[in-house]
Amino acid sequence: MPKPLKVSYIRDRLPVVYRYHLGFRWFMIIISFLMVVYSLYFLFNFVQYETPLFFKILPLIICFVGLDSILRKVTSLNSVTFTQDHLRLGYIAKRTKLIPYSKIQSIDLQKKITYYMQVSYTDENGKAKLLITPASFPHILEIILNLADLAEEAEIPEKMQGVLDYLKANANDQL
Repeated sequence: MPKPLKVSYIRDRLPVVYRYHLGFRWFMIIISFLMVVYSLYFLFNFVQYETPLFFKILPLIICFVGLDSILRKVTSLNSVTFTQDHLRLGYIAKRTKLIPYSKIQSIDLQKKITYYMQVSYTDENGKAKLLITPASFPHILEIILNLADLAEEAEIPEKMQGVLDYLKANANDQL
């Protein structure tokens, strides 16, 4: 038997914050940084002219993987905050985005290799923007349910409406 979903409406408890565990996020950034530092240390202190090509390239690959991991962690979505009138998206190394609920045009789940949540909205200049974040974000189903609830003008595709109906049924069971 599948594990029951634990989703609930947050309209009466605003502001509510969803985020990655802060300690784990910084622990992974530090591990990646140490990986980069150690690979550079190895490259400069142990790689000589006579060293086989494999041992010359390996520290560069490890350094690249570590830098990629750091950049992904500091530029990806770190927190989602629901307030009375807008959605606040927080990042570690990027500027915070504030999206009024009235500016959200559509909410959708897309499957490429993995699932992604797509939110299209218009910014303060009237330009159409698209926010894409992996659906592996903590409590993403509850975020989708409450975003659809608070952004009443948002267009919901037919498949996404089926997901929302399922989430609403589970949320109503807990009331």
